[in-house]
Amino acid sequence: MTAPWWATFGPAEATRRCGGLEHRLRWEAGRLTVPDHPEAEGELVLGALGGDQPECIRLLRAWGEHTDDLDVLMLGPRSSADTLTAGSRDAEQLRRGPAGWASHAPRPGPAPGGVIPGMPLTWGSLWFSTLRSFAVNARGPSRGTAAYGPGHAARATQMARLRAARGGAHAFMPGTGQDPDRELARRAELLDLLELGPAFQFRLSAAVAAARSQHDPGTARPALAAALAGRLAPAVAAWLHINPDDVSCSIGVERAITEQGGGRKGIRAAMPVSWLSEVWAPGLALVDGHLVTGIIRAGFPDADVLALEAPGGEPAALAVQCQGDASSSQLPRWRITAP
Repeated sequence: MTAPWWATFGPAEATRRCGGLEHRLRWEAGRLTVPDHPEAEGELVLGALGGDQPECIRLLRAWGEHTDDLDVLMLGPRSSADTLTAGSRDAEQLRRGPAGWASHAPRPGPAPGGVIPGMPLTWGSLWFSTLRSFAVNARGPSRGTAAYGPGHAARATQMARLRAARGGAHAFMPGTGQDPDRELARRAELLDLLELGPAFQFRLSAAVAAARSQHDPGTARPALAAALAGRLAPAVAAWLHINPDDVSCSIGVERAITEQGGGRKGIRAAMPVSWLSEVWAPGLALVDGHLVTGIIRAGFPDADVLALEAPGGEPAALAVQCQGDASSSQLPRWRITAP
């Protein structure tokens, strides 16, 4: 890709109540700004020193702190069918710390009805199970659409994300030295950011994927693989009109979609993590019956892409253009303008 990851996105705006007024938050060219705060940089510094922060400045700071946060990919939207049903009440409960979650805490037991007194909670699993509404499908779209799914494959991806959260850097167990109040406050900030709406959810997801694709995944590989599979499998399934369960996804340097060999039924798909920021997040995964594998050049609302018409073939260069208002749509509509 010769253009920066954000070149396929148009600007987006949201408003929030700040100091008794409605203020704007504007995303453009990969950056979030607060136009109604001309001294935003100074206000950020004052906040870092312990001063009061207006709501806009708090969100601006939070955005910067979450642009490489794996929780965004693990719990953010997978398609235009995903909706956020958690809200400000959930964020406030998170800010209260562990005490604020007493009524939500699961009580595991060795037998039905049994409770293990003093059993420590895994805050990673509590966070996932309570706020799994980040990626809840209100209804299943029809086959053949870009948002087809999720079926069993997506549920398996959710479990993979849960296992990564339990075993990775985002799991908290009392007595391990982590600060539960700080961790829950961080996650409350993420919920506040996702409440800015679908356009911002996809842009934040793209920022995280772009940041994570710039270095070796290391211990983050399981979470990144799950994030990629949860978005790539439904796109491939919609493209070929098959079940997402028949798509096997992996992180790969080469971008390839091939049929499974050895008599096995299904499709094998390999994409780099950067596919999420370059192609999936701006809504370019499927364009007029073609699966887009990469970007050659981009300057919103136009782009030149590499796309497949059928598995196993060579990607063709296509010129595409975004149709409609990309600033407010979850998944902008793109059309081929020239082969």
